[in-house]
Amino acid sequence: MGQERIEIKLSKRKAVLTFLGAIAFVVAGIWMIALADNQHRFPPPLLNVTGYSAIILFGAVGLYIFYKMFDSKPGLIIDKDGIHDNSNASSAQLIKWEQIKGLKIEQVMSTKFILIDIHDPEDFMEKIGGLKKKLMKGNYKMYGTPISIISNSLNGDTDYLFKIISERMIAEHNKRDGVMATTQQQNV
Repeated sequence: MGQERIEIKLSKRKAVLTFLGAIAFVVAGIWMIALADNQHRFPPPLLNVTGYSAIILFGAVGLYIFYKMFDSKPGLIIDKDGIHDNSNASSAQLIKWEQIKGLKIEQVMSTKFILIDIHDPEDFMEKIGGLKKKLMKGNYKMYGTPISIISNSLNGDTDYLFKIISERMIAEHNKRDGVMATTQQQNV
């Protein structure tokens, strides 16, 4: 492997755009609540619930993105130990090479992401706490693995990240114990 340590930085441009989108949804939520009693097209309780939900959900997203805009740590580090993930709210932190069985790319609507299959997902999630654990359990139920990497917050697209992670994973697995890991580049 050419590089011992590869760092992928968080994309400040993507963070700013996401933050502005979150603000727009919070403003839309406020507008719905203000409009609820002064219109006759939609039931006021529906507009209130939708408005408050938008404020809470996108307000939380906006606060998290605002925090990440000032995060100086790399979003992803790929080194001899494994993948150090700091890219999103459900980031797994360190995923050791020996824990990884394989990788694959999935797509939901227009968003592509990398799923990292690991040997013992339940054990992996037991070491995580709080909201991160709940997000990982949701991932596990939907995709069969708790770990996903989305390039939305990173400098680089999904295909590029898949290529560098899979090359390093195969090299590290071959170097350590000769076990061949699997990768699946899916045409999506």
